[in-house]
Amino acid sequence: MAEINYAPLTMGEFQLFAKLIYKIAGIHLKESKMALVSNRLRKRLHTLNHSSYREYYDYISRNDVKAQDEITHFIDAITTNETYFFRHETDFDFLRNIIIPEVEKRQIARNKTIKIWSAASSTSEEPYSIAMTVAEVLGGDPCWNIQILASDINVTVLNFAEKAVYGPYAVSRLNNYAINKYFDRQKSLAPHSEEKYIVKPQFKKMVKFRRHNLKENMSLMKFDCIFCRNVLIYFDNESKTHVIENLYNALNDDGYLILGHAESLMRIKSKFKYVRPSVYKR
Repeated sequence: MAEINYAPLTMGEFQLFAKLIYKIAGIHLKESKMALVSNRLRKRLHTLNHSSYREYYDYISRNDVKAQDEITHFIDAITTNETYFFRHETDFDFLRNIIIPEVEKRQIARNKTIKIWSAASSTSEEPYSIAMTVAEVLGGDPCWNIQILASDINVTVLNFAEKAVYGPYAVSRLNNYAINKYFDRQKSLAPHSEEKYIVKPQFKKMVKFRRHNLKENMSLMKFDCIFCRNVLIYFDNESKTHVIENLYNALNDDGYLILGHAESLMRIKSKFKYVRPSVYKR
């Protein structure tokens, strides 16, 4: 297919896409994201052989099966993020030193269970880091039922995460001891290709995956801790309040919510109790 020179994304078209992603996922796209939206959606225009952004918008706005299937690709294009293992390591120290010991005290001798949710997990470096941390503390006790849920609205990143294969950037903050402890290395025979790092099976099997929109309730599940980091920055206050209420309802009593280090619940009405910067308790 020949390369098409598309007319630039107009402000009016950007606002249409912004309203649509807000309606679907509650994500507030600022005008500063206009170039990002243009670049990412251009690939979808090319794939579907659409001639303009408006034609693509009209297509995904239709109420038919093909359009609804494309909505998933639209969301994926807008929401892809970059992360790495043990990002903001102090959060995992808090999990190791405070949260897990508190859960241990509440559990009976048998059928001991800990449930942790990595909400908006992207490519899932975070939930695998959680699994590695929990295994370090509880992995030696076979009585523990360790349940870690990784969810995201983006199907593409979930499919990537389930493979548990990462490049050098994802492990760039880890020393060789940690890399060898948590990963199997896969060297490539192809010239100029990167070494791959595969999450070891004992950690991979601890994480389950689900597509989930944070605007929706997490029904029938209660967690001891929820990581929801660097997500609220994409929502306006109305959507933040709704999402925070959903997260509160998904926690057990005395459960913890861990936000990103640049996030807080200031100016948001919620029932959470402040613990320390970016950490709250039900």
